[in-house]
Amino acid sequence: MFEKFIVQQNAHWEGNLADMGVPRLAMAELVKFVNVRQIVALIGVRRCGKSTIAKQLISFLIKEKKVDPKNILFLNLESTLLNQFKNDPDNLRKIFEEYLALMEPKGQIYVFLDEVQFFSDWQVFVKGMYEKGGIKFFITGSNSQLLSAEMATLLSGRSIAKNIFPFDFREMAAARKIETTGKIEKIKNEGKLKKMFADYLRHGGFPEIVLEKRKEIRNEILANYYKNILYQDIIPRFDVKNTREIENLLLYLLSNIGQKYSYNSLSEFLKMNDKTIKEYIGFFEKSFLLFELTNYQFSLKKQENFPKKVYAIDNGFIDVVSFSFSENYGRFLENIVFLGLLNAGNEIYYHQGKHECDFVIKRGTKIAEVIQVTKVLDNNNEKRELNGLLEAMEKFNLKTGLIITESQEEERKIDGKKIKIIPAWKWLLDLK
Repeated sequence: MFEKFIVQQNAHWEGNLADMGVPRLAMAELVKFVNVRQIVALIGVRRCGKSTIAKQLISFLIKEKKVDPKNILFLNLESTLLNQFKNDPDNLRKIFEEYLALMEPKGQIYVFLDEVQFFSDWQVFVKGMYEKGGIKFFITGSNSQLLSAEMATLLSGRSIAKNIFPFDFREMAAARKIETTGKIEKIKNEGKLKKMFADYLRHGGFPEIVLEKRKEIRNEILANYYKNILYQDIIPRFDVKNTREIENLLLYLLSNIGQKYSYNSLSEFLKMNDKTIKEYIGFFEKSFLLFELTNYQFSLKKQENFPKKVYAIDNGFIDVVSFSFSENYGRFLENIVFLGLLNAGNEIYYHQGKHECDFVIKRGTKIAEVIQVTKVLDNNNEKRELNGLLEAMEKFNLKTGLIITESQEEERKIDGKKIKIIPAWKWLLDLK
């Protein structure tokens, strides 16, 4: 019954590994988990490249680990061909049994379930097969149930969750075939990199957008992504009744990236219940669309009393659905820096004392870095930006601070403290 579908999904059985996409930086971490028993879950927003990474893992298994291709099963569970079967997890067992009969694999089997959330109670099948042994599972999804905390419940500690994001700046350079591996290459390609950064800053890093040159097509694709996340991932999944309210809230937040708010202030402005606002923002976070930032305090209780700030998963969404790019360059720049920090696995806060510092980075139990972001440091804003950075450095006992700009680069010494000023495109290329 499923044989044709299975064969269509597994071109690698016939040696077709030709197009595996741009090599993703996440692969370096993911290949470490190939030989561990736990289920590996790749989670992230729609269209960020999870399926491509799954196929890159298949290529790695075949080319580097010398796994027999017929021992690898890939299934895209979002396929419309499965629509009538998605409400019964036993159909996953039937598909798997047909695969076994068709390919007769010997030894360890690797199963990739792509967009697993489209099959109800998928975890029943996965847990059952996991317990039998001999199968290594990789699953991808955009579902809130695949968040690390909920994954532990669904799969009872059998899983390792890895976040996947749209292209970062280095991956975009690779997609555009611009070499950035060494200092000489960066110097030689500086003009191309600056031009590419302007594109990245405005249109973001979704793989399909990066590879599409026509602006009008890009905007249409981004608008469709936005609608699909809101109307397919969020509203039906969380059974949102008042669609107008959630639309207005999302539009407001995307139009006010990096700006402080409280649930009460949003309630007054949008004429919505503050508890509903908090709930909706939780939905946005669970769908990987927005990320809420809090003011760092040593006391978690105090931390909750301060205003929040919000950032988006991709700058393209900000451009398509909210405000003018030219008038709000600084917010686009701040969001790009946030995404760079997030992609690098940092724990991120902001600091608010007498002055504000955009980002406070916690590593382990200590604050390790403080960062200010501004398009340009000049007479109009220099005092404000430096005061915010220096206050945070003093509070967290740091000798070095960082200011990320559009193009300025220098180093200053102020009261025995070092202030590094660096262009965003250079900073993004050097992120660890």
